[in-house]
Amino acid sequence: MAALPAFGVLLARLLDHRRMAIGSLARTAGVSEFALRSVLDGRPPDTALLKALAAALELHVADLFAIAGQVVATELAPLDASARPYLKDLVQDAICLPQDQRSRLRRLVRSLPQEPRTRPYKASKVLDPDEAAFGAVIGNMLYGNRNLGMGEAAVLLACTSNGRMYVAASTVVRITTGQVELTPDRLADLATLLDFRAGDLAAISGISLPDRSPPQDPAAADVAALLWEVRRLTTDQMRVVCDQADAMRLEIPDDTIDRKFYATSPYRTSLRSRLRLS
Repeated sequence: MAALPAFGVLLARLLDHRRMAIGSLARTAGVSEFALRSVLDGRPPDTALLKALAAALELHVADLFAIAGQVVATELAPLDASARPYLKDLVQDAICLPQDQRSRLRRLVRSLPQEPRTRPYKASKVLDPDEAAFGAVIGNMLYGNRNLGMGEAAVLLACTSNGRMYVAASTVVRITTGQVELTPDRLADLATLLDFRAGDLAAISGISLPDRSPPQDPAAADVAALLWEVRRLTTDQMRVVCDQADAMRLEIPDDTIDRKFYATSPYRTSLRSRLRLS
């Protein structure tokens, strides 16, 4: 397994894909063109430059850190690792909601106050790009930046791809550790969950997108954005959001859910059964 290319190589691929000139990016980011060219020539980027480039490229700063193979700064990490187990329930409920209720759920998340960090964040897994190349980048975006474990990542990938990427947690591990090929189809489905432009992710990784792109899925896009927003919440706040998602989902008859995979998936949790048992 080849090591991940230097950040300058990956950035050059992205600029080429977007047809963006170096000077234009430097002006938008508010950095010197000399500093930017130095990075493109192989100099590792510093924290300030990564933050400036992320804003100019409209990327999450933490994801650009992952692409650069750098440890994400503490202030950019999720707030509470103990909120992780709630993500499966939240996504399995939210993916089935109508658009207006998905919007209500996101408004609820945004309305919750920002609580202070009480302990350092610990990702479920941290991967070395020198050992697993771009698989490690994907893994660090999933595990470190979105507070997922391997099991949560597998469930969420199945839900947001409507079953196209229905794989075991062990397969997710092998993809992110470079033991299994990151195919074009899987790259496209991972881009959906990561709320990352598929063309950008393909360009950076050097993996072509599949000939036939996945169908547009507004629910999956909304859920991926929700996943990013809840990373700032505490466990107690996540319980509030999950309770609201439960209540919304209970109002929808099962036979009206227009998601072919979800209707038959063993991942699917019967909320009515869960409530009866609680």
